[in-house]
Amino acid sequence: MFPDETTNIKPLEILELLRGYPFLEDYFLALFHEKDGIVTRLGSGVHLCSLLAGELPCSDKCLISFEKAIRLAVEKGKPMAFNCRAGLMNFAVPYQPRDGIRYCFVGGGVRNHKLDVFMAEEMAKSGQADAFRLLDRLEELPAATVQEVKDAAGKVSKLLSALDQDSLQSRLLEKTMERLQSISGIASQLDGTASVTELAALLSETLGVVFDRSKIALGLRDSQGCRVFGIAGLPATLRTMADSCFELMFPRGGGAPARLTAKTLADCFPEAGAERAVCVPVASGEEIAGFLAFFDADIDRRDALLVSMVAERIASRIIQFRKDEARKRESSLAGRFMAVLSAISAAESKREVYQSILETAADLIRASSGSLMLVDESGRNLRIESVKGMNLQLARSMSARVGRGIAGKVAETGEPLLVTDIEKDSRVRIANRTRFRTKSFLSIPLRVKGNVIGVLNLSDKGDGTVFTAEDLELLTEVARYACVVLERTEFSEKAAQLEDMTVTDPLTGLYNRRYLELRLEEEISRGVRHQQSFTLMLVDLDNFKVYNDLCGHAAGDVVLKKTARLLKNSARQMDVVTRIGGERFCIILPATPGKDSLSVAERFRFEVERAGFTHEENLPLGRLTVSIGLASFPGNGNEVNALMNSAEIALQRAKIGGRNRAVHFEASLSPPSPAVAAPAKIPKLVKATA
Repeated sequence: MFPDETTNIKPLEILELLRGYPFLEDYFLALFHEKDGIVTRLGSGVHLCSLLAGELPCSDKCLISFEKAIRLAVEKGKPMAFNCRAGLMNFAVPYQPRDGIRYCFVGGGVRNHKLDVFMAEEMAKSGQADAFRLLDRLEELPAATVQEVKDAAGKVSKLLSALDQDSLQSRLLEKTMERLQSISGIASQLDGTASVTELAALLSETLGVVFDRSKIALGLRDSQGCRVFGIAGLPATLRTMADSCFELMFPRGGGAPARLTAKTLADCFPEAGAERAVCVPVASGEEIAGFLAFFDADIDRRDALLVSMVAERIASRIIQFRKDEARKRESSLAGRFMAVLSAISAAESKREVYQSILETAADLIRASSGSLMLVDESGRNLRIESVKGMNLQLARSMSARVGRGIAGKVAETGEPLLVTDIEKDSRVRIANRTRFRTKSFLSIPLRVKGNVIGVLNLSDKGDGTVFTAEDLELLTEVARYACVVLERTEFSEKAAQLEDMTVTDPLTGLYNRRYLELRLEEEISRGVRHQQSFTLMLVDLDNFKVYNDLCGHAAGDVVLKKTARLLKNSARQMDVVTRIGGERFCIILPATPGKDSLSVAERFRFEVERAGFTHEENLPLGRLTVSIGLASFPGNGNEVNALMNSAEIALQRAKIGGRNRAVHFEASLSPPSPAVAAPAKIPKLVKATA
């Protein structure tokens, strides 16, 4: 409250009117009142010379000279001019309205045209100021003569004596309308700002001028606290204020301006160098988005209304910024979420899905460390399948028990766990491990068909902050989708295994006759399209029935497996090796014409001949060998049956020719007679083992 609150027009409002007169534009103006012999300044509480001349020194003697001049002017009831300790010229004009309190308007901050070098030297000697710096500062100030200062004081005195309530109200209304017009212009420009920084820059250009305050700050709240910007007389960026300071300023919330105590001011604005402040909340409805702080100044009723209008417009723009940023975050998050789902869906095996879940989930919530653990077949242990931010081999050497430890409890309960501080959370409360930079982490169970199959663990958010409920919700959705992909992948792998079983020989692992027929159709079709030859090779173990009778079927199975391995290892990557029944194998040699196929067949034959088999010395030839019949497309047949028949005829000719040889089909060959194709006589049985 001001001492003159009973009057309709306050002297401080008159001071505002005086500041609008052109002849006073070079002067700093202030208002004092004298009561019971005590001189008190209304408004700012800074030192007098600092008020009038910026950073000039002010001593106790200077203060005394001001008080003396003010008392003298009030007592005599007439204006007077005087000099301060720093050599500046000032005036004091008394004013006494009906409230009985004696006021004095003081103007100053101008220097004489001729600088007082001796005064500067004297102040330098007394240690009050650097002489050269003082002279430089004085040169920057407006210059006037003693008479011009006296004339200005006289004009102010006449203005004050001529003022009446009606004229004051008219002038104040005019000034208020001018400010209102300025604020309307500011408001429309605020709506066009694109960022908080741009908004603060606009306010710094206009707000200090409109309200004529030397120090103004703007505070805007966000998730990290309250950022404070200097609007007038302060650095552009001051600090980020903690929420606790904001609560000190507005302990009850609401939209009423707050007058800060000296202690609160020191706690919240130590860099402002002020003795008091008025903080107007920047609010829209119930939401307080920040504040406007006016330092070392009071806000009268008219200014308070105008400031509130600006504050409300600022709040609306800030809230709109937040909505826009939230939409951008949601849009960005939605895009990142879809990218995560796409990446997980693109994985082709369970191992790839596990790694993709960990990598994409960590990227989504900006985690720099993590692991994916799986429950083993016993259901009692957890093993690490994938890691981020640590060595995989080292990680796989570690294990956990279901029901024990953090991941173990998540696996047992099936409930996710969000921890902001591992050392304080009552559910955990253990010392943080040195390899983790933060104390916050997330653990999410992975479920397939209702059963927990693993746990996803993420820690160390990239910006050093803690994980939030939003992170947990987002990660839970990712885990739910990832488990659907895992279930689908597992089904696909089982389906592929079943498919392999239908085209694979269970004993040797080679493709079977069904697959051979499918591939022959494809090779014939390709050969027709590209006019390209290929060769079909029938391979038959010589005297295998005799070997089976001598050594038993178990030993025969070993021979079949070994022969399959020899043929597979001798084949090229593009060759197709199959077992089509009994002791017979068939090999497709793509892009291999007849003239080149015999050398390939000889390589196969030689690999079997030199391999050596158990008890093969009891066979008619003294060793286990193969006979090979070859037929080439298209010369020896242009469809599957014709090609197979030609290869069969060539194989029988190899058998008739003495076995352990390769024969290519020729048109002159005819099918062998049954007598020729009869099997060799089985020798006398000897005891053998597999």
